[in-house]
Amino acid sequence: MSPAASGAAAHVPQRTCIGCRKTDDQAVLMRLVGVDMDGRIAVQVDEHRRMSGRGAWVHRGTACFAAALRRRAFHRAFRGQADTTDAEAWFKALEDAPTGSKLETVQPESGSEI
Repeated sequence: MSPAASGAAAHVPQRTCIGCRKTDDQAVLMRLVGVDMDGRIAVQVDEHRRMSGRGAWVHRGTACFAAALRRRAFHRAFRGQADTTDAEAWFKALEDAPTGSKLETVQPESGSEI
């Protein structure tokens, strides 16, 4: 009998925001990836959650991203000196976007959730 048929709640993956350190559903958080570019670690936003590499998670608002920058959490998460320029530009654009704009929530495609 499947968990849905038995009335049991389906498993929802949990992740910890590196900005506020609160655990939340994976669908609520944004994944950031450390990409090796010419010997440096560039932090990029993984909007579709498909990029390979080590990931870190932050809430979608700019407050948690700013807190992660202040706490130097990216350096710890990616185990080295991390360049956050690309991610900062993405979050700045998010902040400047007109209100009411919704970010796409990407669902996993593995089929294991069925």
